[in-house]
Amino acid sequence: MVFDFTEKEKGIQPRTIWCLGRNYAKHAEELGNAVEERPLVFQKGLNALVPINRTQQLIRDHGAVHFETEIIILMDRNDKGSFITGIGLGLDLTLRDLQSELKAAGKPWTLAKSFDGAGIVSRFIPIKEIPSLNQIRFTMVLNQEVRQRGDSSQMILPLGKIPGYLEEFTDLMPGDIIFTGTPEGVGVLSPGDEVTLDLAGHHMGTVRFS
Repeated sequence: MVFDFTEKEKGIQPRTIWCLGRNYAKHAEELGNAVEERPLVFQKGLNALVPINRTQQLIRDHGAVHFETEIIILMDRNDKGSFITGIGLGLDLTLRDLQSELKAAGKPWTLAKSFDGAGIVSRFIPIKEIPSLNQIRFTMVLNQEVRQRGDSSQMILPLGKIPGYLEEFTDLMPGDIIFTGTPEGVGVLSPGDEVTLDLAGHHMGTVRFS
């Protein structure tokens, strides 16, 4: 499958979707989770990945679907190693009731985080157009109301250090996408909702839910 949100001139295609949880202290607190020095890490399958600027059907019959707005990183690699090539925004959709049930039972969250359409991603802005990785501001607007505001300066594990942390365990490859965690303000999505994302003054797209 060809995704139009990747850098066409390099032929980069999605490979592995890495996700960080609890990388903003206030979000961890709003869900009653401990704030730790290093965020937890999980993955989404490629089945979860869809581009923004579309109508996306919400999964039904499995409880509440929550939105989590996140800065996302697109990775590339050369003979010197891996590097960040683009910055975008993503919606990490979560079946919150199911996740809570699985957590309480000590089981993996996979079904709550990796269902079809659970990773909505914008286009990527080339890294050379980002003045500083430490001060990237973003907003999520739900039905014309700002619901989430974030700034990379609020991250527990700084944005620029995330690839290096993951590479303590694995080589990052061209097409790897990293969801870097969400700030406070997550909430429930309903059919008919419209979400618009903005990154550092750049309109990153709109998704409608049915």
